[in-house]
Amino acid sequence: MTVTSAGAAAETRAEATQALISAGRTLFTQLGYRRTDFADLASTAGLTEEFARQLLPDKAAVFGALIERTVKVAGILRPAVTEGVDEDLPIRLARTYLALWEPNEEDSPMVELYRVALSDKEASEVLRDRISKTLNGQVDGELPSEDAELRTALFGAQLGGVAFVRHLIQVDAVAAADLETVMATITPGLRQTLLGSDATP
Repeated sequence: MTVTSAGAAAETRAEATQALISAGRTLFTQLGYRRTDFADLASTAGLTEEFARQLLPDKAAVFGALIERTVKVAGILRPAVTEGVDEDLPIRLARTYLALWEPNEEDSPMVELYRVALSDKEASEVLRDRISKTLNGQVDGELPSEDAELRTALFGAQLGGVAFVRHLIQVDAVAAADLETVMATITPGLRQTLLGSDATP
């Protein structure tokens, strides 16, 4: 293929990057993170290993890009935050996050991501870093409290815990409840964690 312009070259790289990320989803899910090597990722994507490493340098970068594509980390919470820091902010954030886990649970990409991450220390660190630095960073910068970073991290931990027991280990009572019931039950605690004692019920 002859590249005739910078735009065409950028498009080619973008398509190749998406192919590499898609290969990551396939191989990480089938083989697990540890048994997947970069050469297989490149081959599955139809790329040379040299070119693939120009796009994403190692399998941790591929997994990180897969996380971003799956949860749209770059902006998934921004609409909820831009409506303002009010008593409904925790509800908007929780609904946005938990809804990612709900459709097609048997083959949910969120469930896939966490299963891969839980199987390997490096994968867990990649997931933790992407979530904490990008997702949490969209929220804690908007909170007026001095301990905003801690509050946001604990808020995220609560939501992650709910998703974990509902979809990964499937604790009966939590897994069987509909999302609205879950939301109504956890909202007071989420408000307290994110907004503090001044939050009104």
